[in-house]
Amino acid sequence: MRWKIPAGVVLTLAFLAPPASAAAAPPAVNAATTCPTVFVYADFRDRITIDLDTASDTEVRLLANQLQAEARAEKLTTSPGRFQTALDGTPENLRTYLKSGWQTSWRIDLRVAVNQTMSAGGPNVKAAAQIVLDDGTVEAFLAFQNDGRYLARAADAGNLKLFADFRSLITIDLDTASDLEVRLLANQLQAEAKAEKLTTLPGRLQTALDGTPENLRTYLKSGWLTSWTIDLRVAVNQAMSAGGPNVKAAAQVVLDDGTRDVFLAFLNHGLYVARAQDCV
Repeated sequence: MRWKIPAGVVLTLAFLAPPASAAAAPPAVNAATTCPTVFVYADFRDRITIDLDTASDTEVRLLANQLQAEARAEKLTTSPGRFQTALDGTPENLRTYLKSGWQTSWRIDLRVAVNQTMSAGGPNVKAAAQIVLDDGTVEAFLAFQNDGRYLARAADAGNLKLFADFRSLITIDLDTASDLEVRLLANQLQAEAKAEKLTTLPGRLQTALDGTPENLRTYLKSGWLTSWTIDLRVAVNQAMSAGGPNVKAAAQVVLDDGTRDVFLAFLNHGLYVARAQDCV
């Protein structure tokens, strides 16, 4: 189970992220949009765990068969046939193909998969897929197909809610900033917390705002982190309570971990992958 947000998902998040306070009625979507087939596209580069210069012909042939089986399982367009052609050739040609030749077909197949997702998707899927196609890297293709497309589909269904990393919102030096700058920051954090409907942080920020400038400054240095962490845990529990078996299992892993980064990664992308799995 992966909760680190890949670069391609960051691209998708950057495009999709609406103002947290903006609420839109979910548009009508068809079953193909809300219940896609879910499987993971493997990074074939990770599958090559032998030294192709020193491995035996049998080991090389076994690797080629494994890659071909994976390509077939993912319904890739050209790779299965190219692997078969290499398997039908000499051991030397197969070894050479596995060193580099297969990557061209694989990259084409991933681009085709993104285009297929784009063709079947709504406006957010199409726009996010175009960003990935313009990027053109294998990493972006994999991240979109394995994660980003589910966020885009949720946005098209009106079900996407993104949680800000409040730590990144603190862009002033709390030791040297003026009282006015500190107060403005607290109000910005409170507005975001209210927009996300967090449970405890808005009230705690208000209490700090009602206190002295020194107390507010102290609270913004570290005190708010406890309330924010509690609110993220509550959000994960709420998603878990309303979710199907895959959401519940994934949320439990996150709750057992208990760190803010894992809470955010789950709420901002892992949840949507798990929901797609439950839909299927």
